[in-house]
Amino acid sequence: MSYLYYVFAILTFFFGVFLGYAVCRNEGRIRNKIIWGRVERRNIMRTINALVSAIDFKDHLTRSHSDSVANYAVAIAAALGMNESQQKQLKEACHVHDLGKIGVHDSILTKPGKLTEKEFKEIKSHSLAGAVILKPFHFLKRIVRVVREHHERFDGTGYPDGLKGEDISLEARIMAVADSFDAMTSERPYRLAMDIDYAIGELERNKGTQFDPRIVDVFVKLLKENPDLFKRRSKENEPTTEG
Repeated sequence: MSYLYYVFAILTFFFGVFLGYAVCRNEGRIRNKIIWGRVERRNIMRTINALVSAIDFKDHLTRSHSDSVANYAVAIAAALGMNESQQKQLKEACHVHDLGKIGVHDSILTKPGKLTEKEFKEIKSHSLAGAVILKPFHFLKRIVRVVREHHERFDGTGYPDGLKGEDISLEARIMAVADSFDAMTSERPYRLAMDIDYAIGELERNKGTQFDPRIVDVFVKLLKENPDLFKRRSKENEPTTEG
């Protein structure tokens, strides 16, 4: 009896050692996978952001546009109670939302006059093109949806899918307001920048048609309660003087 007891104890010991080794090896694999996954994500995002910078280089008047849109969008998201992870993801989406413009001809991006129907159609393709570029990266699934939908309209007349109301992701509805406001208050090849009061008026006039009314109300309140939100954006986009 005692012999069998010792054999059982020894076998149990070695089984425990083996099991512990197997668990440690598995944990090591999981830990390495997580670490390399983070490195891969960081490197891919750096490459994507480099492409976005190339777009800025092509069209100097839109330089820092993505940063400004991200600042506005994150402020709106925080006011709506979105958590830090959601805010971070929205910020990343804002930084790459115009990625599809890499395929739009320079002469269209910088054209000083009114676009032809064909040229406007090419511009409109950029949200879908951006989503197609990002789609292969599985960890960007949520960002892909936001990039695809950021030109959808609340009344269903937007593009590329004609989504309506809350069928459009919340992040895309936030970005639509932030993107339009920054575009209106920035200089473009075909017009001067609008002043903040006019831009706010345009947001309010288009509540329920182009924009989600709740998001417009939140953003307008933020701008009125915290004017530095707009001033900070304006300062960031001031041209620098090289001596």
